[in-house]
Amino acid sequence: MKYFFVGIKGVGMTSIATLYKEWGHDVSGSDTEEKFFTDTILKNLGVSVVSFDAKFITPEINRVIYSSAYGADHPQLMRARELSILCISYAEALAEIFNARQGILVTGTHGKTTSTAMLGRVLEDAGLDPTVICGGELIEWGRTVRAGKSAWVVAEGDEYQAKILALKPCMVLLTNIEYDHPDFYPDEEAYRGVFRALLQSLSGTDIVVAHDNLRDFVDASTHAKKIYFGAGADSIKLGVWGAHNKTNALGVLALSMFLGVAQEQARATLAHFRGTRRRMELYSPENAEIVLIDDYAHHPTEIRATLSAIRERYPSRAIIAAFQPHTYSRTRALCDDFARAFVDADQVIILDVYASAREVEKSIRGEDLFEEVKKHHKNVLFAKSPEEAFEIMKQELKQNSAFVTLGAGNTWTIVERLSKKGGEQ
Repeated sequence: MKYFFVGIKGVGMTSIATLYKEWGHDVSGSDTEEKFFTDTILKNLGVSVVSFDAKFITPEINRVIYSSAYGADHPQLMRARELSILCISYAEALAEIFNARQGILVTGTHGKTTSTAMLGRVLEDAGLDPTVICGGELIEWGRTVRAGKSAWVVAEGDEYQAKILALKPCMVLLTNIEYDHPDFYPDEEAYRGVFRALLQSLSGTDIVVAHDNLRDFVDASTHAKKIYFGAGADSIKLGVWGAHNKTNALGVLALSMFLGVAQEQARATLAHFRGTRRRMELYSPENAEIVLIDDYAHHPTEIRATLSAIRERYPSRAIIAAFQPHTYSRTRALCDDFARAFVDADQVIILDVYASAREVEKSIRGEDLFEEVKKHHKNVLFAKSPEEAFEIMKQELKQNSAFVTLGAGNTWTIVERLSKKGGEQ
């Protein structure tokens, strides 16, 4: 089969493309020229990435898979329809793979990527040979997926646009629920509704593993078997930092125990777990005079958790945080909470909003968030772009400091340039 991916650099799209490539199919795709961390994965796979020109859609292509960032008026999708080539969305492609296997779905507002990666590694080491589809690149794999040969598949489930409802899991690991994606869900009740619908779709023989603070919600939503976790985090040793990651590990241990994985073995795997890219990813040695870290945190709760973990790890260092808000709708809806999220940073740099391809209305500016943060933090700067933030950081970084970039956009390029990886100091 010959597959073509429209928007192939997206993490989820790269994951599906990798699996098809591993399974022996011909894979190519298109995207913008903007630099993504997935560029390296695709290059190593030998997958060519071209522009969005319709000329690249040829009759030899059997199927086109497209990112939800692009609509029916995309020139390549229009050309594919002219040639009667089947076009399916990323969510449909994921469901096609997931629903044909024994599916373990990892979902929730926060911690999905890390929990999926942890569970994938635990089941791999336990010999269950799972297929794993993660929303980030595992450091140990150098990829976002693992193409296993058993019937088991572990997948990160995205609640955005209710995509998780296309998946038919036999087990669900529910990390937490906190309002997000205001561009799609008008209020918290609508947001919680997608998780309720997922749980209601489960049968009495399915399993839900959820944090104990979700007990009332889960009990009222499903007749599936339930396992709750929440205590014992202090006893867990991890290869990554932070109380939030210990909580993620508790859920993984609870589910893996149900699957018959020896807890000693599971804990040993987690103790050596190296994490995923863009989740407190180090761009410098851990004990360097200037520590460089990147994190995907794009919600106030995630920012607090990340900065708290860094403060715990480096109690005496100056912590400088550069945050790039992601989407106008989220920035506007959670603006006050964002403004109060930087308590563990000594200095904050706010960048302009990184817009989604789906957004057209610029309802808030980075400068607006900057003004709100200033009400709660005494040392705040504004940078219009990552390039401007980079120039600021070259002047601000000092010995015995830790610099962290935060956001779902392209702030990671700042620490890459500051590190030896980027070749520029």
